[in-house]
Formats: sequence, C-alpha cells, structure tokens
Amino acid sequence: MIYKQLGSTGKRVSAVGFGSMRFPKEDYQKDLDKCADLVVKACEMGVNYVDTAPDYCDGKSELIVGRAYARLKEKPYLSTKCGLWNATDASGARRAIEASLKKLQTDKITVYNMWCIKNMGEYRRMTQKGGIYDGILKAKEEGLIEHICCTSHADGETIADIARDGKVDAITLGYNALNFAYRRQGVEACFQKGLGVVVMNPLGGGVIPQYADKFGFIKTSPEQTVATAALKFLIGHPEISVTLPGIANERELAECVAAAEDAAPVTPERLEEMTKSLRHELNTLCTGCAYCDECPNGLHIPKLMEAYNSYLLSGDTQSITNRLSWHWGLSPKDAAGCTRCGACEPLCTQKLPIIQRLAEIVKC
Repeated sequence: MIYKQLGSTGKRVSAVGFGSMRFPKEDYQKDLDKCADLVVKACEMGVNYVDTAPDYCDGKSELIVGRAYARLKEKPYLSTKCGLWNATDASGARRAIEASLKKLQTDKITVYNMWCIKNMGEYRRMTQKGGIYDGILKAKEEGLIEHICCTSHADGETIADIARDGKVDAITLGYNALNFAYRRQGVEACFQKGLGVVVMNPLGGGVIPQYADKFGFIKTSPEQTVATAALKFLIGHPEISVTLPGIANERELAECVAAAEDAAPVTPERLEEMTKSLRHELNTLCTGCAYCDECPNGLHIPKLMEAYNSYLLSGDTQSITNRLSWHWGLSPKDAAGCTRCGACEPLCTQKLPIIQRLAEIVKC
C-alpha cells in the first residue's frame, strides 16, 4: 500500500481509502456486521482512511463503521460530515458531532467535514458567525475533532477560493478521468496551500467501468482493467492524498487495494495526452464542470446533464431515469422547469446543446 501525507496535518494516509456509502442494501438492512467485516478486512489490508456520513446507507453507514472501528486494534482515521440539511447553526453542528461520535464508537473524529458545498454562497453560510463552522471549531478546541475539512462538488475556481480562505485542512472533491481537465485548478490550489486532497467519485459514479470500451485511452497497459487504470491515474497525482472509491464487496476491495500497490507519477505530458483523448473520444459527454449551474429557475442542470451521459453511453433512455433516481434522487420531470431562457448554454465550456438535452430528458 502506498501512503501519502494528508496535506500539512502530519497524518500519513493510505493512497486508497474506504468510502462507506455503497454497502449493498440487502446487507445493511439485515446484517450490519457483514458490512463491518468488509471495513475490517480493508483496514487489515492496509487501508487507514475510512469515510462515512450520517445519511449514507439510509443512516446505517456510521453504525457500520463504528462496529468495525470497535473491533480494530490498529485504528484507522475516521472522516464524517455535517451538511446544511443536518444543521443550520453551531448548536446544530454540535448535536450532529455528538451523534456521530456515539455511532462511530469513538471519542475523537479525525476529519470532520462541512458537507457538500456547491457554491461560495453555501460556504459563506456555513462559515458565518454562529454557523456550522463555529460549532465544529468549538468541538475541535475541546478535542472532539482533529481536523476541520470540507467536501465540495463545486467548480475548480470555487474550490480554489475555499482553499485560499484558510479555514480547512483538507478538501474532498469529485475528480476523475472524465472531469479532471475541468477540476484541476481546484486540486492544484489545494496542494499549493498545503491542504490534503481527498478524491471522491474516482470512477465517475460507476460510469467509467460500466462503459469500459469508451475509456480505453486511460489504460497504460493492455492487461489493466479500466477501473484499475482510473484509480492508478489518481494515485499517481502527487497532489492527491487519498482516492476514495465506494466499496461494496471483497472483489472491489481487492481491486482497489491492488491499484495502490504501485502507481507511476502522472506527468504533465500524460495529462495533456489524456485531455486530448478525452476531447476526441468523449467530446459529446458532459464533463461535470458545473459552470452551467446558474439556472434562474433552480434546475439541477449538471445532475441532469450527467444523467444524459448514461444515455449517450448506453443508448437506453431508461438509463437516464435510473441515474437520476438512484444517484441524485431526481426524476426526468425535474427537467420540465426549463424555460429555454438560454442562460446556461453560454456558460458551457464544451458548447453542448443543454436546452435540447433537457427537452429530451423530459420525454423519458
């Protein structure tokens, strides 16, 4: 297992962490210990960074991780979160922290995140006087938390602004072989500020391995699977501390750990080569840069466009409905709010026909 520094925290973390959001529903509904067994096995194989959240797996994820944590002699670093839907002020954040400590069966959380920041407005709301950040900071002063961090699906520029603000020790962000060209600014900004970089969604929400024939350009050898190549691509970034796949079974665990046994450094030349391949091979896919996320009617355009990717890759319109429902909790009807005002299309870095695609999604 490769280990890296988590920014300036002094922690050495496994290059691959354990994302605790994809336990099979049939398992966590019936047998939490079966899920905990997978976490224990991961830690015994060298994984020492385990990420969870209060809402993952219908609220069961922290309980699962807590059961595993109690069984382990060598304790992993624990990461959990609080979003604006969990709390709106410092006292609410404190209650969320205490609930997580109890479920995780620990007296200290290594990494506590302001969860799912989508724009600077949400970041400012969290960090305003008396907000979530103040509650987390107080808990840190009392020794309940070691490091204040955040997770974000924002664009690279917003990530860079958060990094420069100096309030967090690490940022977890979506970065993978599909969207790296449009998120790299944020990764570099975090690294330059000495922050840890934790990468979520490393396989593009499952899109990359599901459509392996479309992503052959990321492989560096014929015998590699596309999933392994995608993980090694991220592990090879010197800026990235932890790559965080969601792991559902022992087969996936073994593949993820094997990917972290060695990984060649990703050079600027390799990035440029992959950028050209991305634009050539997949130039009709939305890369998830989220610059279009300025709809005056509040449409979740990046999520809708990401679901449309599934159709482009599979040719099956049902895949749009499945993706929206399973991944985002949305439906094709959510696209019906489009008034064709045209505000989104000039913002698209790829000049995609967003309005046309939204109309097609409504018909699904």
